[in-house]
Amino acid sequence: MESSPVNNHQEDVLNTVPPLPSLQDNQSATIAAAHYAPPRRVSVVAANEKESLQRFRGNNNSQSNDSPAGPIHIRIARSSIPARIQNGIEELTKHAPRKNIFLTNEESEVAPALDRRQDGNPVWWWNIRFIEDATLSSGSLHIQASSNSFSDEPNKPFNVTIRYVRPCEAFRGLGHVLAVLRSPLVSTTSDSIAEEQEDDIHSISKRDEQIMMDRLPIKESANFETLGTMIDCSRNGVLLVKTVKFLLKKLSLMGYNMLQLYTEDTYKIEGEPFFGYLRGGYSEKALKEIDDYAFDLGIEVIPCIQTLGHLGQMLQWPRFLHLRDTSEVLLADAQETYIMIRKMIQAATKPFRTKKIHLGMDETHGLGHGRYHSIFGQYNYKDPTRIFIDHLSRVNAICVEMGLQPCIWSDMLFCLNAKNNSLLGYYDSQQPTASVEGIPSNIELVYWDYYHTSQQSYTSRIQSHRLLSRKNPWMAGGSWTWSRFWTALPFTFATNKASMNACKQRNSGVKHVFLTIWGDEGNEVDILSSLPAWSYYAEHGYEKGQEVDLIRLRASFDGICAGVFDDFVMASRLDDPSPEKQTVDDGIHFAPNTSKWLMWEEPAYGFVSPSMQASGLDLEHHYTSLATYLDGRLRATVQQKSTRANASSLQSSIGDYPLNARLRFAYLIAKTLSYKSGLRYRMHLAYINMNWSELYQLAGPEPDSRLSKLREHLRQLISYHRQMWMATYEPFGWEVLELRYGGQASRLETFHLRISKFLNHIQKGGQVGMPLKSNAEDEMSEDECGERDEEEEEIMLNVAAGTEVGGYEEEVTSVAELAQPLQVVYSSADQLLDYHRVSRQTYC
Repeated sequence: MESSPVNNHQEDVLNTVPPLPSLQDNQSATIAAAHYAPPRRVSVVAANEKESLQRFRGNNNSQSNDSPAGPIHIRIARSSIPARIQNGIEELTKHAPRKNIFLTNEESEVAPALDRRQDGNPVWWWNIRFIEDATLSSGSLHIQASSNSFSDEPNKPFNVTIRYVRPCEAFRGLGHVLAVLRSPLVSTTSDSIAEEQEDDIHSISKRDEQIMMDRLPIKESANFETLGTMIDCSRNGVLLVKTVKFLLKKLSLMGYNMLQLYTEDTYKIEGEPFFGYLRGGYSEKALKEIDDYAFDLGIEVIPCIQTLGHLGQMLQWPRFLHLRDTSEVLLADAQETYIMIRKMIQAATKPFRTKKIHLGMDETHGLGHGRYHSIFGQYNYKDPTRIFIDHLSRVNAICVEMGLQPCIWSDMLFCLNAKNNSLLGYYDSQQPTASVEGIPSNIELVYWDYYHTSQQSYTSRIQSHRLLSRKNPWMAGGSWTWSRFWTALPFTFATNKASMNACKQRNSGVKHVFLTIWGDEGNEVDILSSLPAWSYYAEHGYEKGQEVDLIRLRASFDGICAGVFDDFVMASRLDDPSPEKQTVDDGIHFAPNTSKWLMWEEPAYGFVSPSMQASGLDLEHHYTSLATYLDGRLRATVQQKSTRANASSLQSSIGDYPLNARLRFAYLIAKTLSYKSGLRYRMHLAYINMNWSELYQLAGPEPDSRLSKLREHLRQLISYHRQMWMATYEPFGWEVLELRYGGQASRLETFHLRISKFLNHIQKGGQVGMPLKSNAEDEMSEDECGERDEEEEEIMLNVAAGTEVGGYEEEVTSVAELAQPLQVVYSSADQLLDYHRVSRQTYC
């Protein structure tokens, strides 16, 4: 097996993060969060964390004479870089997260390994040389060092040679070296490193050197011709070009060689201003810039569009009503449709070098049952499967004419045949019959499956695809980014472990795989929370075994992304309050989105929360614990940044985790939900039991009431999410999320105002449901009061209230929303719910 010689740590990645620290008291909770280190990480390298830290801090009292002093930097001579990867190496050097890669115009291989600086802080240099080696098989990567130690002979150069065939392996090789430099640190928490600020922090022990030397040499080969990813740029979030470039750099260092940007209508078509109208789509110039940048990094960019379904954004405009079958599906068999599709394909492919194109055509629900039926079906009925195949043939003819190599999502070939548009129709139906005959022979099928944890499930459906098209399919896995704020990483690992292992079987025939990053329901997710998933998927792209090397995975994420892998996985607990080992069977599984539905749940009614309470889950405690943990990690990150100027050179290179700053998003969500969880239920109990002091603590007007804190933290979350969006995406699309946030904030404001007025009514001596009498009313007879009440009921005005409230005066004598008892709507606590289901109790 071609792999790293050190591969004894194939732990189950799904079980790497232990439970959150307990919250017995605030002080112990803060300490637990600030110093938490997963036990498995400590045992990998050092049995004693303190000893491990001392080795990196260079305690003079325990430092051995033969320990190599100083941090390690990478030096690359420009003259040694093959022309094909020259630009890519320049970019990766310029944007190295820890600024530890340097290009030189001199011959680096003659410079000594140790640079004894006059400032007393020596630096070690690793010289890297890239060799494109045609004698290796395609997809191979060989890395070897000039010696087994860089410190034994410090006056001699220490050289690292990266041999490769394809550019993607050259860049992966550089990523591997960056990971090796971090490998001794995966047993140590980042905040612990930053905790002690010692002036003599500039040493690496012999043991740490040995860890690096054991992991540096590798011989590996790619399991697939294509290791790619697809990013959704159609669900509001159109990635900025600079964001795409940022991701391309990370992906190249992991070994990816293909990118698809999923664009339903978010690319420009000349002469069609209503295509992608007000959606922030890519211009031809922007897409060409992305393609050029990706090419330099060894990545092929393939246009990924839609040519039948999922075109509701386009078909909503009067300009395209004549092309509608349904609100989402194009009108097949109409000549005008194919004129438009030709324009779409020409515009989508023009900016790119590749001749490949993804035509989409998934989930075309209702095909042939809308305008198609009224126009064609009355006189020439065709089965929807035949409509689909005929349409595919006509679109394929356009591609063939333009010299393109098309592929499509495969689901409708199964669903239409089974007359079942659900996932069961795709994954569990019988093999399609002769009704699907006529699939053009040059069409590649893409089998997408994000829901199974059993390897056999994928193996069976791969075989079904082979029987259907007589070709091996592409395989698309999923990073669970859709309908949530943070990637569901444990479930992502479970499903992709199963799918990748099925694809790695010799008889699978699968040569092309890619990881999809969907943005359904508004792209609320922080896309960078998927970086651990990209890293995990890439390791499976080269690992021959059933599970990846966990130490290498953590070190790779650290070296390439400058973040702590376990912290990002821990943040996934936003949606997983009771994590257990993933169930492995042939069934269809989903990752719940607890934080999403709780965030958007109607605050006055809270009609979904009883399902959690019935399940015995204490979400208030869960989110408080998670927020405390994440706050500790963020404080560690801030501390590192605040002390960086005074830190030694070693600390600057090993103690900085800038990507961990993205944990603030997860922290603000957890903190906000820690106040919202169970709040309506507790207010309901206080209200029906007439416990007004409790209700006042929960929802009084003071800033320290629970409802006031909820509103304040929601305000902070909105502000941060807005900044994060504008730094990541085009501004178009944010309005959808802002309306959601605004609706939640407004409902909380109204709810808070009503409760505050009610409490004011109670404090004045009022009773539930009974208005207070004024002094004037006390002097009036019952007959006079009755006459006055009738008059006020007719006009509902109090002129004395003035114009500020328009003449209306609201007196809240009861809060009907709190009086209403709730029922258990869902039998299970694990729910995947969308915004529209939880934001209001009404159907539409």
